Amino acid sequence: MTEKKNVIMDATIMNMVLSCGRLYDFKMNHNLQQKNGKSNSLEVGSLVHKVKEVYNKNRIKGFSREQSIAQGLIAGEMYANGCPHCADWLDPENKPQCNHEPQEYPGVKNTPEQSEGNYVGWKYALDTCVQYFEHYKNDSWIVLESEVVKGVVLYEDDTIRILWKAKLDEVVDTNQGIYPVDIKTQKQRREKLTLNNQFIGQCLVMKTRNMFVDNIGFQKGLEPREKFTRDMMSYSADILLEWQSETLPAAAYKLLEMVESEYYPPNYTHCENKYGNCPFVKVCGSDRNMREEELRINFVKGPEWNPTNIED
Repeated sequence: MTEKKNVIMDATIMNMVLSCGRLYDFKMNHNLQQKNGKSNSLEVGSLVHKVKEVYNKNRIKGFSREQSIAQGLIAGEMYANGCPHCADWLDPENKPQCNHEPQEYPGVKNTPEQSEGNYVGWKYALDTCVQYFEHYKNDSWIVLESEVVKGVVLYEDDTIRILWKAKLDEVVDTNQGIYPVDIKTQKQRREKLTLNNQFIGQCLVMKTRNMFVDNIGFQKGLEPREKFTRDMMSYSADILLEWQSETLPAAAYKLLEMVESEYYPPNYTHCENKYGNCPFVKVCGSDRNMREEELRINFVKGPEWNPTNIED
């Protein structure tokens, strides 16, 4: 009897497998990332996530809302200025001591201090967090968990077993139920679709048919009630079952096929998306004998993506 193959997947891996094999190879097998770091959108998104994480964890530990907001904003500024270790500090009763050399941690290097053109400044991102907390000052949601990773075996047959890992920004009690929440920052208002591997996976891991998207907008011309919205993503039992029993295993088998053949085919229909071009567009657009040089000039080896412990 052939031993089952264990496949570990998360939304990031699944999306890459289904979009472009070469992108998966570059990102997951070779851990390549751009030398100039994250885009401005990702930088300010990470900053807001840091503020909310520290705020939530302080609230869970029993500190007051005011203390928790203050600590979240301090952590955000530390993160922006390039000290991710001190940004994880969670003791509101003692001032943190930072002994790190600033040059070791470039911080949000693609984010100016003040907003410039299409770039959101990190100070404006922090100010947006202040507006967010003020908007939800009478919030009835209770955060039970923050920035947690959960894993569940979602599929198994005679050949494979699939462990799905989900990174949950928050798990909240809304008084109507306990649901996962995904925090999304945005420069423009976009309608959220339920057809989303990340959202469906979170529902299955939490054994619920609903999850929330907590939208935090950076638009200066909008009122807080327009910038800060919460969208419920709801699914029928059949939609969840189809994804779990058909869509997910199809992606897992496709991944196994690429790994076993050691061939990761490009898919040129995914070179451009709503966030811009794939970072490897110039690589794929170069002759085969020039691609290694293009990778050497513009990319570096980053940390390994490990879905078994996403927090690291």
